[in-house]
Amino acid sequence: MVQKNNKQKNNKQKNNKGRAFSSATKSEPKNNRSTTESQRELMRLQREREAREKKVRTGVTIGIVAVVVAGILAGLIWLVPALAARKAAASDPYVLSIGSATASVTVDIYQDFMCPYCGQFDRAQASDLAALVNAGTVKVDFHIMAFLDDSSNGTKYSTRAANAFVAVAQREPSKALAFNNALYQNQPAEGSNGLTDAEIADRARQVGVSDSLASTFASMQNADFVSKSNQAALAAGVTSTPTVKINGAAFKGDLYTAGTLKDAVTKAVGSK
Repeated sequence: MVQKNNKQKNNKQKNNKGRAFSSATKSEPKNNRSTTESQRELMRLQREREAREKKVRTGVTIGIVAVVVAGILAGLIWLVPALAARKAAASDPYVLSIGSATASVTVDIYQDFMCPYCGQFDRAQASDLAALVNAGTVKVDFHIMAFLDDSSNGTKYSTRAANAFVAVAQREPSKALAFNNALYQNQPAEGSNGLTDAEIADRARQVGVSDSLASTFASMQNADFVSKSNQAALAAGVTSTPTVKINGAAFKGDLYTAGTLKDAVTKAVGSK
């Protein structure tokens, strides 16, 4: 009887031990799976958050780069033609520059004093051009041409008028714009004899050019300069007058309506 009780007691302990182990083996894997799944979920959420943050950073970086690139391109749009204009002026010794060397805008004008369209252009734009030069905004680079010499009955009016203008531009530049305009007021018709040397000198004196300078016009001291200036313009590809450029870029607006050149210059200043 004792042996039977001991046997039952041993079996009971064995069963308890087995249940205890069985209970442990069933409960511990369940807790482990729950912990592992939680960790995986946290890792997944962290990866998603990092992906979103990376996307935001990438978008911000692209935006900054786009703004910087746009700024650089805007600068180049202004800078490249301006540098081209300065390079052209530096390589052409026959440019007659009127105005401040530090002006933000350079206006190149290719003209022939016998050309009726040059006269029309000057009469429309001269007032605005003078104001812009006086304000220090514009520097005018004149390129004198004389391809219409054969249109003045052998008097070579284009060269004679240009010769006088070169003298004024080089020696009394403050009078150059006014003298340029005076030569286009009541401009001689293409095909006529043009003004005489005395008449050219009189127009110079009327705008304040000194008598001592005006009296030298007839000696044609600048005839060679005019000829080479004409050749330089043709070599640069100029095929008609007036040809007007703003910071090296051809002005494609209306040349013959007052205010259009001023508007184009203002736009060029604003693009800097």
